[in-house]
This record gives sequence, C-alpha cells and structure tokens, in this order.
Amino acid sequence: MDEDTTGSIDDQSTLLIVDDNPVNRQVLSGILKGHYRHLTLVENGQQCLDALIEQSYDLVLLDLNMPYLSGFEVLTQANEMDFSQRPAFVVVSADNQSSTISKALQLGASDYVTTPFNPDELLARVGTQLALHNREQELEARVQQRTAELEASNRELQAAQNQLILAEKMASLGSLSAGIAHEINNPIGYIHSNLDSLKDYIADLINLLGLYQQAEAYISDPSARDQLLRLQRDINLPFLKGDVQQLIGDSLQGARQVKQIIADLKSFSHHPQGDQSNSRWEPLQINDCIASVLNIVKAEVKYKADVHLALDEQLPVIECVPTQIYQVITNLLVNAAQAIEGRGDIYVETHSRVDRIEIIIRDTGSGIDPEVIGRIFDPFFTTKGVGQGTGLGLYVSYRIIEGHQGTVQVSSDPGTGCEFSIQLPLQQTLG
Repeated sequence: MDEDTTGSIDDQSTLLIVDDNPVNRQVLSGILKGHYRHLTLVENGQQCLDALIEQSYDLVLLDLNMPYLSGFEVLTQANEMDFSQRPAFVVVSADNQSSTISKALQLGASDYVTTPFNPDELLARVGTQLALHNREQELEARVQQRTAELEASNRELQAAQNQLILAEKMASLGSLSAGIAHEINNPIGYIHSNLDSLKDYIADLINLLGLYQQAEAYISDPSARDQLLRLQRDINLPFLKGDVQQLIGDSLQGARQVKQIIADLKSFSHHPQGDQSNSRWEPLQINDCIASVLNIVKAEVKYKADVHLALDEQLPVIECVPTQIYQVITNLLVNAAQAIEGRGDIYVETHSRVDRIEIIIRDTGSGIDPEVIGRIFDPFFTTKGVGQGTGLGLYVSYRIIEGHQGTVQVSSDPGTGCEFSIQLPLQQTLG
C-alpha cells in the first residue's frame, strides 16, 4: 500500500484507489492528485477491505476484475461491515455490459465509470459523489444530533410526568389525610381507653390475689374473711374476669385495624428510591388493590355512598407498577363519591377478558355533561369549584393507564351517574 500526499485543492476528502493493474492505479492517481491530497492505492480486494477496516474513507475507486477478491465480492462484504461512515463506491471498469453495471449498482456502488474515460468526466463524477457523500454524512450527523436532542427531551418529559404523578399522589394523600387521621384516631382512642381500664382492673386483681395469698389467715379471722368477700363484691370479680378478655380483644382488633390502614397507606404512597421512571413492574391482584384502596378512602366514601362489589374471584394477576394502579383506583373512587349529592351508590366490578382484565367503577352521581365529557382527561380541566380540585387526577390516571398499554373509556348520562371502564393487559410488552 502506498500513499500520495502531494499538494492539492481538497485537503479533507480521503480516497482509496483499488486496481490490480499498476498502470491503471498510476493513471487514476495522476488525474486525482492535483485535486485531492489524501490518496491511498492498493492492489486487490483483500487489501481494500483491510484498508477500510483500518481507517475511514470518503470514496473508493474500485476495479471489478482482481485477484483474491473481485470488486463484486468487495461490495458484498462491505455491505456487511459496520462503518462509522460508509464510503461512496465508484466502480471503474472496462466491462460495459448492462448486466454488469446493474449488478454493481445493486450491490451498493454509487456510480459506474467505463474505461477508457475522459479525465474531466471522471473528476466531475468523483466530485459529485463526494459532494453527495458529504451531504449524506452531514444529514446523518444532524439526524443523530436531533435524535439525541429528542431522547434528552423525552427523558425530561418523562421526568416531568413522573413528578406530575408524584405531585398528584401527594395531593390525593393531602385530601385523604383528614379522613385517614379520623379512621386511625377512632381505634387508637378506644385502645387507649381500654388500656386505662385494663390497668385499673389488673391493679384490683393483683390486690385481690395478694389477699388470697393470706387465705389461711382469713379462715381464722372473720373480719378478714368479710374484707375478702367485700372486695370481691366491690370489684365484681365475675364481670371483671369477662370484661378483661373483652377489652383485650377490642384492643387487639383496634390495633389490627390501625395496622391495616397503615399498610394500605404505605402501599399507596410507597415508591422506589431514585427516579420514578425506574419503578419496578410487579405482579398485582387487582381485587386486593381495590380492597386496600377502599380501606384508605373509607372516610371519603362511607358518608356519601354504599359500595357494591362484584369482583371476579378467578381474576388473574397483572404486571404493572402497583403504586400507580393504586393511585388510579383511588382517584376514580374519590371522584365517584364526590360526584354524589346527598347519598348514593358506587358499583365496582372486575372481569377477566382473555389476555387482559377489566375494572368498572360506576356511580349514581350527577354525571358529566356531553359537551365536556371529551375534555375530562385534559390537564387542569375540572368541573369542581375553585379550590376544590387540581384538574390533574383524571389526566394523571389516563397517562398511567396509557403507560401500562391499557385503555380508559367513560360513559355518562347527566343526572344518572358516570361509568369508567379500564382495561389492562396481563403482561407488558416493554421495549
């Protein structure tokens, strides 16, 4: 391999001349060297491929009939190579048969020059192919830059959406916090009261047991026996023995209730450390999710509606981000309760649908007017009064279901209620 680096006009383009005939190589080099600085000459197809592996070239002038590897074989193997930038191939050959020319172009040659050729024509064709090649590289660089910008924008958009989901979740928790505090406060209250009474009962029992330990003295001392009997009457020993068990049972039940409320609240609010976009996809039984959410929103719902459940007991688990599905169910149940004036009903159903499940939440509230039903999933749109809603609950819910490759449909008759139908696939096909 030899390289000619005489003075030139074009100091940027790199050209590779491939021909087994030294005369042809020198002719091509002599024509091009006054216009291009970087010319590399090789003798056969294998040297051509080796040169392409070692460095990048803008254009290759390629003979067809060569030892080791023909020009056709070079073009074929070049199509399988992973170039950082693919060179333009210009075939230079004495074979002017149309089938040969067609084959070379089909294998990826950009142009075909038959010999003998006019030097000016060769220079024009080389210049044209280099201009096209450079333009292609420029466009490719722009595409890569634009792709990188779009990927960065997409990451920023995803991060913003994750923050929006988290913000809406916190807003939901804020609106539910008073009711949750009330639900926790009740069992904690009677646990505290029961334990106070239990403390007094136990003190009396200890006192009584102390007297029993002196039983021998009471046998010979009538006054002591009277004291023992009076104490038993005063503390109502049979009632105390039964009520202690009842108080302990109530306290344990209250403690279990608090524990369940806290567990359900943690299921709703927990999210992995770091970027929310890294939330793990996990199996979830939707029926369990609905039961937990109903426990969380009890204070929001129980004064407004009776909840009727029709849950498919054979419902399969789905693959999802559980905290996000919890958020969707919470939003829909709270919205259903808030849509009811006075008192009404909320119906919750689950169904298995071949490769997906369906969740239906229907209420007997005021419904949605036809002219606005198409906008309910728009960000910041709300039919509630000023200060009564962010207008993000349904928007975030829609985006979550969309991100789970599911669908949300809504139907409503003003004055009779509203129905939301959600379908979610059993498994996610993640790209």
